[in-house]
Amino acid sequence: MLIIFFSRQLRVFHLIEAEVTYDKADWISRFPESGTCLESLIIYCVKCPINFDALENLVARSPSLKKLRVNRFVTLEQLYRVMIRALQLTHLGTGSFSPSENTCDQGPDLVSAFAACRLLVCLSGFREIVPDYLPAVYYVLSANITSLDFSYANITAANLNQS
Repeated sequence: MLIIFFSRQLRVFHLIEAEVTYDKADWISRFPESGTCLESLIIYCVKCPINFDALENLVARSPSLKKLRVNRFVTLEQLYRVMIRALQLTHLGTGSFSPSENTCDQGPDLVSAFAACRLLVCLSGFREIVPDYLPAVYYVLSANITSLDFSYANITAANLNQS
């Protein structure tokens, strides 16, 4: 992973068909500390938790980031934190789209986060979606979304009929 550490001009970093299972390597923190040219970061196939603080910081210092697809270990609360730091996103892969186990009754305000991401046109992920959070997705559908991928979602037709 030294290439990440040395490359300040890296625009695209995709781990799509790679099976990254080694959770001891903190590769996400190897991106340059200064601003990046990163436009696309796709890490949904990583099968272990990542250093979320490093991911959040990377997103915050990547003003050109348009595409982000996180893995299933990113909780709703963490997704919210990333979304409000990356209002320029056009494509978002949500990861699990479920709250962490120690969440209080009121989760993050996803409707406001989606509303703030006005450039969002593609939404995917939803690997472990909790149907109670679908209304936040319904809100964003009335905006600019042209692609909605529920292929990993475990939801029923009745869940989709909720308003």
